Amino acid sequence: MAVLAVLVTGAAAYVNTFSGDWVWDDASSVLLHKHVQDPAQFFQLFREDQHPFGRGTGNFYRPLVAASFMADFALSYDPARDVSRGGPYPDVKPFLFHLSNLLWHLGAALLFFALLTRFEAPRLVRFLAPVLFVLHPLHTEAVAYISGRADMMSAVFMFAGLWFGLWERRRVLGCALSTLSFAAALLSKESSMFFPVLLAVTALLPVLFSAEPESRGRALGQRAVPFFAAVALLGVYVLLRMTVLKFAEASPGAAAPLAQRVTEMGQAFFFYIRKLFVPTHLHMEQTLAGVPLWHAVAGLMSLAACVAVCVWAWRARHVRIVLGMTWFLATWLPISGLFPLNAPMAEHWMYVPMAGFWWVVLELLFLAAHTPSRQMAAVAALVMLCVGFGALTAHRNRDWHDNERLFLATLRENPDSLRVHYNLAVTYEDLIGNLPGARRHYEAVVRLIERQSGDEETAADARLSLGRIALRQGEYDRAAAQFSALAGLKGEKFRPQAIAAMMGLGKAFLALGDMPNANACFQRVVSVDASQGPEVEALLSGKPIS
Repeated sequence: MAVLAVLVTGAAAYVNTFSGDWVWDDASSVLLHKHVQDPAQFFQLFREDQHPFGRGTGNFYRPLVAASFMADFALSYDPARDVSRGGPYPDVKPFLFHLSNLLWHLGAALLFFALLTRFEAPRLVRFLAPVLFVLHPLHTEAVAYISGRADMMSAVFMFAGLWFGLWERRRVLGCALSTLSFAAALLSKESSMFFPVLLAVTALLPVLFSAEPESRGRALGQRAVPFFAAVALLGVYVLLRMTVLKFAEASPGAAAPLAQRVTEMGQAFFFYIRKLFVPTHLHMEQTLAGVPLWHAVAGLMSLAACVAVCVWAWRARHVRIVLGMTWFLATWLPISGLFPLNAPMAEHWMYVPMAGFWWVVLELLFLAAHTPSRQMAAVAALVMLCVGFGALTAHRNRDWHDNERLFLATLRENPDSLRVHYNLAVTYEDLIGNLPGARRHYEAVVRLIERQSGDEETAADARLSLGRIALRQGEYDRAAAQFSALAGLKGEKFRPQAIAAMMGLGKAFLALGDMPNANACFQRVVSVDASQGPEVEALLSGKPIS
């Protein structure tokens, strides 16, 4: 019944993702990824960054995720039906990709159920915790978003690794399968590195509670073998990522002062606790800007309460509560903000920690519900919570239907997000053809960068796009003004923008009938980049200006 409940409720909550389009990084993950689209390049996936055809070079090594995309693409793409006519993207439907995401999510929930069964959790806990996990709206950022698959694959392999690592019989086989599962998790997402801590917690803590003192040492030694194998594998992985598998410098920025990091850690922890119980106003650009200081106080008090629960459970010998709370805190610590990260917080970061959190909450709830009537009331309340979570998830999935919906929904919650304004402008310009909308959001990007002293390269790209839009709309004076501001950019990093701006300025002068200035611009372009010669000749021969 628990398995059926997970499958039915999970499918019901996410069935509306099947009609979703490609959004955000799906372009670089699949649509532009030539190696994902070619099965002959399978082994190449293990030698490169996940986004080798994206803009810039990243340092995301997730070859198994790319391999899963390769399988979905091979089953989804039909060259005979590709009507893209040589466009930037192949004509492939994302249905199977969304179905695969849901299956990975269901697999994680079912393995969570298996672990609860292995630890002999109460039947109601075993039944309800995986359902709450599979329905929680915080997971929409992973499940509804095709490129979010890394979280679910990592969780599936880590949960499987825990399961195999707990085998009492066939310990050698269990250790081998646990290590293999950990390797697969590392090849799915970098945050899987905390698996040895999770394995130590789940494998060794029960021995400290249950084993007799005279047999405890031998039991710990047997249980520790998979842990030491995982640590050895982790060492090899870290060494490879620092050498041959290092594709770019990971630079989250200079670490803030310790006092600031502790404050932000408390603010972020309070954010996660609130969203675990009341998952509303979700969006992909969560920040700590403008968050009051009392959130930090509330977060640190909540963290202290979690630690207190763990200490109390240890003294009261409630092993499962200790396990669940340690699971939650150990997997939250790497994303706490105490260590430098590329963002203050993200909803999908709670994918694995959430499992431990709801395990603890339900264990405490049913421990307090001594009588059958209280247990029935608790079950009724939890069923209502599941219904509410499912409805919120289905509603949140709609935001991930396409780029326009996603970015507009994000800007409603965070109107000052520079990258969302930029991505929405690109969507309007390149995919939808809404030039007034594109202009509006490119102008917002320029204003935000001027106000925040932000990325000058992004500002240059935005101004280039504003110039291109003005050309397409026949506003040549406006186009000339935008390009003139960029044509004199100095420095190697601005070279592509400066060349494009000079070419655009020449087009604007040509359209205005100012041939001397147009010729001067075109000559300067060709002198810097001879490959632009044919384009210049075509323009001077009467090619339409665009």
